[in-house]
Amino acid sequence: MSAPVSTLNSLFSFTSPAVKRLLGWKQGDEEEKWAEKAVDSLVKKLKKKKGALEALEKALSNPGEPSECVTIPRSLDGRLQVSHRKGLPHVIYCRVWRWPDLQSHHELKPLDICRFPFSAKENEVCINPYHYRRVESPVLPPVLVPRHSEYPCLTSAPSASPINGMRSSSNSCASFQPLPEPSMPYNVSYPQGFSQSPTTPVSSVASPPAVAPHQLGKFCLYIPAQFHVFVSAPTNSPLGRERS
Repeated sequence: MSAPVSTLNSLFSFTSPAVKRLLGWKQGDEEEKWAEKAVDSLVKKLKKKKGALEALEKALSNPGEPSECVTIPRSLDGRLQVSHRKGLPHVIYCRVWRWPDLQSHHELKPLDICRFPFSAKENEVCINPYHYRRVESPVLPPVLVPRHSEYPCLTSAPSASPINGMRSSSNSCASFQPLPEPSMPYNVSYPQGFSQSPTTPVSSVASPPAVAPHQLGKFCLYIPAQFHVFVSAPTNSPLGRERS
């Protein structure tokens, strides 16, 4: 059974002499079977045009000499399907015969001598690989992103602080940083000292010591509102009579 199967495979895998000759100029390690199918499909199209196959062989065998356009009909979507892969015809055959690492049609530019380049959108497309030149894609430099944000401080003129009247530094950052509050409110007296924080309510401040009426002609009325009020005693009071 194996002999008849191998015979059938050899019959179906028959490669024409024209395809074999064209495969002799294949470049790189392109898939052998796929490249053979691509060239075979091209040969079938070129045989319908007189002198087209010979013009292609001449261009491949004499890459440094001027050559004619070798064209095939343009498909509806402009692409050519070979086996299970689909691509632009001039890219396919430039990859087979010149640049195996070609990735896109953006890397190809037609020469001035080409009358039917793919970009012209004519009914015929030139697939002569020596009617195109390769354009190197520019490599963009890497973009370095810092791990931490580094914003420079903005220099501002000295200005009065709205909270405590102190002037801010001339090299302060743009964002306002309030200065700390003073440790003691202004104009507050504590005759006996204090052990509580300045934020303690006034009602919790210790009362002043009691003073006997016969010790003072005038007595001090203690008001914990940050000031003292002195009141004179009337003359007819016991304190006034004692003074007199």
